[in-house]
Amino acid sequence: MNYLLDCDLSIDTLKKIIKNNSKQTLLYAEWNIERVVESTNYLKSIGIKKIEDILINRFDIVLRGEESLKKSFDSFGKKKLVSLVNKNLNNILYLDQY
Repeated sequence: MNYLLDCDLSIDTLKKIIKNNSKQTLLYAEWNIERVVESTNYLKSIGIKKIEDILINRFDIVLRGEESLKKSFDSFGKKKLVSLVNKNLNNILYLDQY
């Protein structure tokens, strides 16, 4: 999981990610490092500010991959969903609909 440090995450955040996610999720992330990094970079590029919270509480979001995230955000309305997620992380649940 140290590759997440290259994504501008702190060691404290990395510890929280490890604590709050299942071993299976973390193992899958290790097998899909490129997917996780691309998804994280995509979320940054569209203006998501709660990336650390997403990784800690909903790591499954970045495991979806960049293309899947793009489709979901575009289907909902990227600007609107980015704004909603930045206001309240619980709004990330809208991605589950797409």
